[in-house]
Order: sequence, then structure tokens, then C-alpha cells
Amino acid sequence: MENRLLKYLLYLASLLSLISCTVVELGTEFGDQSRLEQPHLVMFYAPWCGHCKSLHPVWYELGNKLTRHPVTVARIDATLYRTAAEKYNVRGFPTIRLIGNDRTLEYVGDRTAAALSEFAIKGSRPLLPSVGSAGKLRDIRKSDDVIFLSVGTSDDTRKCLSLVAPQTVHETIIAEVTNDGIVMVDKDTRPTYINEDTEMRPDLSISKSSGIIVLKDNQVFEYTGNLADCINLVEWIKSERFSTFQVGSYPVIHPLLFLKYKIVFYYGDDKGRVSEMKKLSSERGSLAGDFYFIQINKAEYIENLISAFAEVGSVIVYEPGTEVYSYSNDPKKSIKSSVEEHTSNKAPLYGGTGVWAGTKKVWYRLSSNVLPLFYDHPFIMGIVVVVPIGLLLLCCCDEQRSKDDPIRQVRSSESHMDLLWDEDSNSKKKITAEEEECEDEEEDEDRESEDDAEEKDPDLKKEE
Repeated sequence: MENRLLKYLLYLASLLSLISCTVVELGTEFGDQSRLEQPHLVMFYAPWCGHCKSLHPVWYELGNKLTRHPVTVARIDATLYRTAAEKYNVRGFPTIRLIGNDRTLEYVGDRTAAALSEFAIKGSRPLLPSVGSAGKLRDIRKSDDVIFLSVGTSDDTRKCLSLVAPQTVHETIIAEVTNDGIVMVDKDTRPTYINEDTEMRPDLSISKSSGIIVLKDNQVFEYTGNLADCINLVEWIKSERFSTFQVGSYPVIHPLLFLKYKIVFYYGDDKGRVSEMKKLSSERGSLAGDFYFIQINKAEYIENLISAFAEVGSVIVYEPGTEVYSYSNDPKKSIKSSVEEHTSNKAPLYGGTGVWAGTKKVWYRLSSNVLPLFYDHPFIMGIVVVVPIGLLLLCCCDEQRSKDDPIRQVRSSESHMDLLWDEDSNSKKKITAEEEECEDEEEDEDRESEDDAEEKDPDLKKEE
């Protein structure tokens, strides 16, 4: 029994030593990216933070998972080393940053080892890799659902791509095609469906000898704007960097809210509706405008966005720029019909950024967040809310009672009379002092007049 227990303790000690080695504890030496030998995935934590404590086991698992990759898993106590926390703009705990290779990326996804590992591997890869064969392109497609290909672009366009690539490297990849045989130049043929089983050359087409295309949703889309316009090019890449159809959660929905495309939400899991959304996402151009299609399984994702309650099976078409949305819960109406009614202004619109919309948002947040606390924790909420209100009412009642009390009224009147008496005495004293000053001034004037008279008539002084 003792030998078994000893073996167990040795195994546990070796396991703890392995775990401790896979996560680096940073200190005062951390802060300068140029001194980092490889990218660091850093968790800024606080010892008292409950979410940080629950993330520590995942962090150790992540450290073991990334031992074969050129990424260092580390953590730092932001309460002790505040200079590093301020440098990397830490505003809450835990905050996760990928630091290195002259870039800093913030992680906002699910806090699982698999999601964090994918973020670290993609975020630390080289920027603007070269693609010289169809086999290389297939390898990239295994890791990324969305791929941007730059074909025969100029140095200015390459500089523009180098600006946006560090911001999106953990979400998508931008590659440069070095072999023109991969992409077929055809001015008359539009980009066609990509067949995974072919060598891909007949299916990747571009309308001119140079340009940028994106591979997503088994389709090819070409950038039709001016390549010299860097602002529009960057905006197009950021807008196209996600798959058109996704199963939604907060990390999926949040970046879409900063794009110019509309979002079609379906709250439910009906297979027919989901298939319809996938079909609409692949039929790009059949609807007026560009859309993202998101299926959600939790009402809180969409309810917090529109500040209203959503029913299962509802379809919401949301515009991030204006915060306007249309709502439909008719099971007989197709998703395409709901989208077409929204784009043609036939559907009733809700939301917005006005005063009335803001008031409705405040009321929704109170009713959905504060009121449930009264039902779940009535005693605590009674102390927090009811007690201060009761004290305020007691103070108001005491003030009113003092006004109605005759004794206090007499005392207050006596005090008022004393105050008037003091004011009257002070005024009398002031008047007396002013009179004395006037008399002194008159005497001084008489003396001065007498002296002047003596100076003018010296015989008058002799006679006196």
C-alpha cells in the first residue's frame, strides 16, 4: 500500500513539474517585443480574479499542447507588473494577447484549449506567404476556410496588403501567387465553383492579369475596385475575411458588427431553415446587398444585440451601421422572403440610434438583468436597493415632521428673531460708526478752514 501511494505521489510530482515547465511566469523583464525569441501567448491575470482561476487549468493544457510549435505560453500578474499591463492596454482580467513578430493580437474567442491553440498557431505564422503550386494551395485550404490570393500586383498593393495582413492573420491568410499557372486569366468567364478534387487551375479565374481574389464558401470572388485605393481594398478584405454562413456565438458575431454587410440571424435548429440559409449564402448576388447568415442556438446572443426578446424560429435582419432590424417569426415565410422584404423596405423596422430606441434599450436591460435578481436573491437586493430608499424616505419624513412641529416652529422663530436682533444691532452700530466718522470729518474741515484764514490775514491772529 505504501509503495503504491509513493508511486502515485511521484507520478503526481512529475506531472506537476511538466505542467509548470510548459507555462512561463513573466516578470519585470517582459515588455520589449524585440527581445522575444518567439511569439508569446500571454495571459494577464489578477490573483483575486475568479475567471482567471478557472482559466489556469486550460492554460496549462494549452502549454502542453503547444510544446511542438514555436509559441511560448506565458502568464503575468498584472497587479504586480502594471507597467507591462499598461503597455499592452489591459483593461480587464483575464486579458489574452499574442505578442511577437512585430505584432500584437487580442484574443476574444472561446476560452478552450482547442480555440486558443488555433489562435496562437495562426497568429504566429508568416505574413504574405508565397504559393507556387496547386499542392501548396490545397495545404493552405486545409487550415483556412477563407483565403486571399494576390496575383501579379504592384509594390504599392503589396505594401497595402502588408498593412492589413498582421490584423487578420489569425482569422484568414493573404498569400501571393508566384506561379501564374495556378490562376487562369479569362476576361469572359466569371469565377466558377471550386471542385476540391481537381487541380484547381480550371476553376480559379480572374478577369485581368493582376488582381486579388478570395476563396470562400466553395466560390471565388474578385476584388473589382481600384488596387491603388488602399482604404477600400483594406475594407473589402476585412469585410470578406469570414465565411458567409456560420453558427453564431459571441466571438463570431462581435467582429461582424463592425462591417458594412447586413446580418441575417436565424434563432433555432430546424434543418430545413438551416439548409435554406446555407443555400442563400452560396447564391451570392441573388439578393440585393451583401449579407452574412448566422444560425444561433441561444437567445441571449441576439437579444442583447436588438434589446428585445426573440422567439424560437424567428428571423432577424440586422444592419450594424444603423442598428435597425426587421423581425419575423412566421414559420411559413421563407428566409429569402424576409430578407427581400427588408431590402425593399416592406417589412416594419425596429431599433435605431434615436432617443426612443435608447430608452427601450435601457428598459430591456433593466427588465432582463436587474429584475431577475430580485426573484433569485430577494434578500440581497432588498439590502442593496430597498434599504437606501427607506433611509431616504425617513430623512424626507423627518424634515416634513420638523416643519409641522409647533415647538420646533417656536424655536425656529426665536432663532429667527435673535438673528434679526443681531442684524439690527449690527446695523445700528454701523450707523453710529458712520455718524462719528462724519463728525470727525467736519471738525477736520473746520480746522483746515481756520488755518487757511490765519495764513491769509496775519493781523487776525494778532487780534486773537
